[in-house]
Amino acid sequence: MAIQAQCYVELTPESLSVMQSKWLASPSTCVVFEQAQEVLAYALVHPWNRGDAPSLDSEISSQHSNSWYLHDMAIAPRAQGLGVGKQLLTHVLDQASALNIDGIGLVAVQGAHSYWLQQGFKPHATSPKLTQSLGTYPVGASYLYLTLS
Repeated sequence: MAIQAQCYVELTPESLSVMQSKWLASPSTCVVFEQAQEVLAYALVHPWNRGDAPSLDSEISSQHSNSWYLHDMAIAPRAQGLGVGKQLLTHVLDQASALNIDGIGLVAVQGAHSYWLQQGFKPHATSPKLTQSLGTYPVGASYLYLTLS
């Protein structure tokens, strides 16, 4: 929760129960980065339909899908620039590949759009449902998708 609060300055951090629901939906796909027994970064990843995103600050439940949603990848400010993000993303992509996942979607916020494009994610067509979900995110949020298979 502390890392989330440090990283997201353009939006109200999600509640503990919301964050826990993301983890409970798929604990095996979520990951933390630790150093000296301290969590410095995390990635919350769970199955979700391609072309859709959960509304911000809403609890979710387990869903069956062959696509994943990278709900959140956050790195403590003091660990930024150490390659932690790349390590987390590599772990998620390796895990998705091993499980034959079709792809991964995400919503880029706070100017992270260009970072995700550099990682191979591409803009995806929006639907009325996705447009409604994106309305819960800060202005400028965009849905991107990385096709894996």
